[in-house]
Amino acid sequence: MSAVDDAANGGRRSSPRRARIARRRRARRLDPHPSPGPGPGPGADAGGRAAPADATGTPGFAPPPSDRDATDRGRAGQRPRVLTDNAGRVAARIARREPLAYFICWTTWVIFHVVPLLGGLLLREVLDRIPTESDDTVWLVLAALAGLELGRWALFLFNVVQWHGMWVFWLTLPRVNMLKSLVGAPGPVAGRLPGSSGEAVSRFRDDTQNVGMVLDVWVDISGTVVGALLAIGLMAEVDARITLVVALPVLVALAICRWLAHRLRAWRRRERETTAAVTGFIGDSFGAIGTVKLAGAGPAVARHFEELGDERAEAARVDQVATQVLQTLSSGVGDLGTGLVLVLLVPALARGDASIGDVGLYATAVVTLAQLPRWAARYSATRRQGDVSVERLVELLPAAPAPAGAAADTGVRSAHGLTRPAATVLRHGPGPFAPTRATADRADRLTRLEVRGLAVLHDPPTADGRSPDDEARARRHDGGRRRRRVDGFVGVDLVVERGRMTVVTGVVGSGKSTLLRAVLGLVGRTAGEVRWNGEPLDDPGAVLVPPRAAYVAQAPRLFSEPLADAILLGADPAGLDEAVRLACLDEDVERMPHGLATVVGARGVRLSGGQVQRTAAARALVRRPELLVVDDLSSALDVETEARMWDQLLDDEARRDTALLIVSHRPAVLERADRTLVLDGGHVVSWSG
Repeated sequence: MSAVDDAANGGRRSSPRRARIARRRRARRLDPHPSPGPGPGPGADAGGRAAPADATGTPGFAPPPSDRDATDRGRAGQRPRVLTDNAGRVAARIARREPLAYFICWTTWVIFHVVPLLGGLLLREVLDRIPTESDDTVWLVLAALAGLELGRWALFLFNVVQWHGMWVFWLTLPRVNMLKSLVGAPGPVAGRLPGSSGEAVSRFRDDTQNVGMVLDVWVDISGTVVGALLAIGLMAEVDARITLVVALPVLVALAICRWLAHRLRAWRRRERETTAAVTGFIGDSFGAIGTVKLAGAGPAVARHFEELGDERAEAARVDQVATQVLQTLSSGVGDLGTGLVLVLLVPALARGDASIGDVGLYATAVVTLAQLPRWAARYSATRRQGDVSVERLVELLPAAPAPAGAAADTGVRSAHGLTRPAATVLRHGPGPFAPTRATADRADRLTRLEVRGLAVLHDPPTADGRSPDDEARARRHDGGRRRRRVDGFVGVDLVVERGRMTVVTGVVGSGKSTLLRAVLGLVGRTAGEVRWNGEPLDDPGAVLVPPRAAYVAQAPRLFSEPLADAILLGADPAGLDEAVRLACLDEDVERMPHGLATVVGARGVRLSGGQVQRTAAARALVRRPELLVVDDLSSALDVETEARMWDQLLDDEARRDTALLIVSHRPAVLERADRTLVLDGGHVVSWSG
């Protein structure tokens, strides 16, 4: 429920519980046939356990698919399965990318955790020698004890510096790999992006930190385990029975940690999802501040923000309370162990079987041993939280291609993409930035772009089990008699030639924008192919990029940067003035107080709708593409400005060879078109030229 919807409903305030129930009902209406999980039955994981609760608290219930989800379901109408490793395996692969640095980090921290036992041995020597040895010997041992402690904290300072470099690397590697996959991996990216930019930021920021925490806790848990084993050995040397009694609370604490592990995973996933919802809503609110003001939806936005905050607070409270209970329980084990040592060693002292020095050694060893359940609890919580984060991060990666001869929906998403070797330039920093000077290969210049039998269907499989691919073929082969309206489009053939304009038109909702995005590979196609100079393109999204193609969307996005940077985005600035002129933006730039240095604001909020659209056009033109794809400039431009822009572009001597694929309703544009394709209800109803 959006803030504007809330305002339209009379501004009624709903409780967090009522909001969660409403979301569940909407999700069931949107997804009446949820896809089966990877486990042996619905709502179960591979081990037969019930699936973790989602953000609404419903066990085994997946969030409803968004419109973007439909674009990533593949040719059989199903989303790729997400098969993830656990956080431990992902962390191990990250550590192997810098094995020497991690080994140094691991070794020094293990030493840091073990050194107190050496102090316990020295303490025993001090306490045992006080009654019998000379003062010089006692002071010598005390000096050794002080030097040992000073050396331990000097090692701590070295560890902190060395650990910081490793920590940055642990976070940077998966972030770089995710960003590279979103920018350059084959296939459409729309289905992998979360519902809001705020949620994407949450995954890049918070979920990568959770994976890094697994590596961090490994260092401490390793030192604690080594220290605990040595402590047990030292205590058993004095009295094995007392050692067994002291170790029992530690074992109980470890069992409780294991019992709570799976619950921590579900609670952390809900906390992450509610945090992402709050972050995304904040970003959406700032991006649509003008809409909120015009709709008078300010109070509704505030109420909805309060509801999201309440849900997040509840989820965070459950997660943090459980985590702190584990850590507090583990801390109490140390106090209990110290008390047991003092009680149980009294008879041994009376019999002369133990000395005062043994008491000091026992006290030191118990403190070291008590760290084990504390770090085990922290590792258990961190590991489960890391598992959730890995699942969320893998959703941003592309699906692996299906094996040869297998169904298309067998492609999976794997966590291996998070840990591929990548240049992080953390030691020396990035080199100087050089603007891209993209030039098309003369042998690969566009002559003819062909689209054959292209179809994009968002419908689920039909009742008889046929996929959208089967439906598309049936509609193409029955002479076009099946003309029911489809969610997407089917059976589109078109040709775009060098120096000629192809215009796609039709009623609202007929699939025009989806057609352009499918040609460019921005959404997954259900059927059909795209050919560049007769060569089929397996992945149009990787080929149809500047300088081959440039795209002006109907609702373009701009970065909050100076206008020149928002247009160039790293391109060669030599053609900036020409692109601004061709986009009819030059007069507007002259009226701006800082010209091309004017900051456009988030998503171009400081510009008018027409200026945003023409800025996007200049961004495409400055790259001198072989194919210019424009989605309905008339949606934000007046007739005169649009006509002047097309006149300048079509009459420009240097750009007359540009192939144009355009969506438009303007009669003046349709008159200048060399070819015209009309869509209605997802079907081609006429084709001329």
